[in-house]
Amino acid sequence: MKTPASQNHHRILVVDDNPAIHNDFRKVLNRCIEEVDEFEVSAFGKAEVQSEPNHFDLEFASQGQQAWEMVRQAIAEKHPYAMAFMDVRMPPGWDGVETTIRIWEVDPDIQIVICTAYSDYSWDDMIDRLGRSDCLVILKKPFDSVEVLQLANALTEKWRLLQRTRLMVTDLERTVQERTVELQESHAEVEILLASITAAIIGVDVEQKVTRWNRAAEILFAIPSLQALGQPIEALDWRLDWKPVGQALMDCRSRRLPVELPDVPYRRADGKDSFINLTLTPNQAGDNQRLDVILLGTDTSQHHLLESQLQQARKLEAIGQLAAGIAHEINTPTQYVGDNTRFLQDSFGSIANVLQAYQGLLAAARNNTVTPALITQVEATLAASDLDYLFEQIPTAIQETLEGVGRVSKIVRAMKEFSHPGGKDKAASDLNKAIETTVTVARNEWKYVADLELDLDPQLPLVPCFIGDLNQCILNLVVNAAHAIEDVVKTTPGSKGRIIVQTRRDDSHVEIRVTDTGTGIPEAVRPRIFDPFFTTKGVGKGTGQGLYLTYQTVVEKHQGTVTFQTESGKGTTFIIRLPVSPSQPSSAPRIPVGFDPTPSGQTPDSGVSSNVNTGLPAKFPGG
Repeated sequence: MKTPASQNHHRILVVDDNPAIHNDFRKVLNRCIEEVDEFEVSAFGKAEVQSEPNHFDLEFASQGQQAWEMVRQAIAEKHPYAMAFMDVRMPPGWDGVETTIRIWEVDPDIQIVICTAYSDYSWDDMIDRLGRSDCLVILKKPFDSVEVLQLANALTEKWRLLQRTRLMVTDLERTVQERTVELQESHAEVEILLASITAAIIGVDVEQKVTRWNRAAEILFAIPSLQALGQPIEALDWRLDWKPVGQALMDCRSRRLPVELPDVPYRRADGKDSFINLTLTPNQAGDNQRLDVILLGTDTSQHHLLESQLQQARKLEAIGQLAAGIAHEINTPTQYVGDNTRFLQDSFGSIANVLQAYQGLLAAARNNTVTPALITQVEATLAASDLDYLFEQIPTAIQETLEGVGRVSKIVRAMKEFSHPGGKDKAASDLNKAIETTVTVARNEWKYVADLELDLDPQLPLVPCFIGDLNQCILNLVVNAAHAIEDVVKTTPGSKGRIIVQTRRDDSHVEIRVTDTGTGIPEAVRPRIFDPFFTTKGVGKGTGQGLYLTYQTVVEKHQGTVTFQTESGKGTTFIIRLPVSPSQPSSAPRIPVGFDPTPSGQTPDSGVSSNVNTGLPAKFPGG
């Protein structure tokens, strides 16, 4: 016979004042399956024997008080009874009903079968005393072994499942409690995190009511969270134009995609005008029906200030890098202005001597005292002064001096215009003039390696832009072109390359093209040329910021495009397209960074000159 599994061991208490009944229960419940009595065989036939039958540990009590003490002791030892067979009549002590009441006070889970052959209690009487309980079964005497076995198996299994369920519920409650604590801690951490974020976080439900309003939102909009929560979002005093924000909310929900609103004007709590960046993100609720929106807002005033300062610093840095060349450009005309001035100074002395001699001769003539010696003296002074030479050279010296002063004035004016920080808003600007200014400032960078030609459209309209930023972009492209040409001409001393800067109108846009006859851009690096800090130049010659900042300025700040055409060994053309209208985005497709649209075999400037108005060409030869 196999030893029953531990989970099939159950303690059963038999409470009866008759020892013979104890023996009967022992025979029925402790009998092995192989020893089934004839009654069971006749009733059930040769049933299959269980591989692991229930095993019952029987214990007996003759009185109710004894049974109660045994149940209490079992509970104390944490080895409780699964069920009890309870006789009703057990004189002289407690009867079965009273014992059941007392036992359930100690162990409410124990399953009890009340065994009775008498009608001492009706069912209603028992219910009145015991209450309705699923732990109670009444077994009428006389009963057979099958009934006892069925009840024992069923009620002990029920008790086992009850204990198992209670254990699982206890474990579940503990798990839920642990998870609840974890969630509370996580929630507290999230709330602390949200409170520490400097960006305003605002939650909006499908009814357009505010569900979240963090500390940063309170500071940014000067609206307490208690005043904002639960209110319609459009009813709050945002101190900004609500129309684009409301439209963005609708777009965010309808498209189920994030929406960005950069640089929305608003008035800060201190009364100063500023800008705020708003990002609206859809937040799908758990029922998949509600679509809330999270607004993230950051004040960009400090960012704009730092950006402006950085831009100005870049300009000053560029001027600093060009300082030696600019000094040379100023020094050359200054030298011949000085030389011509000294020549005029010397010439003035000679002319003054002649004038003084003539004045003496005139005075003598008035007094009729002219002598041959005086005439000889005047003639000698005139000959020494060489007036014919002076009359020929002085106009040229004056003209050259004026040209030199004009050249210096132009350079200084160009430096002033180039370094001007510009306004905080776009302003209608003359791109042709900006280009002339920039190539003047950068002249020393290109004049030794290239001739620069300006091919500017005289009908080009004023373009709304940040002119200071575009000056920097053009400077970057011209200097890059000069460096690319330098790599070519250094192998053939005395030769020069060519740089062409062109402008033209193209429907609702203007184009700026900077073409060089340099080395071209190697195919391997074309996808990376607009990446920050990427450069193919030698140490000390490039920082990798020029093209990156050009791309950022044109695309991000002006909603334009910057592309390039290139052919290795022949040169490169960079093309900047800017919208003429301030609200008109570039209609040209955004060409991926590094894309090379030049057809195979086409030179960088092929097809360019014929498409540009060449009415006002202006050549700037180097040297």
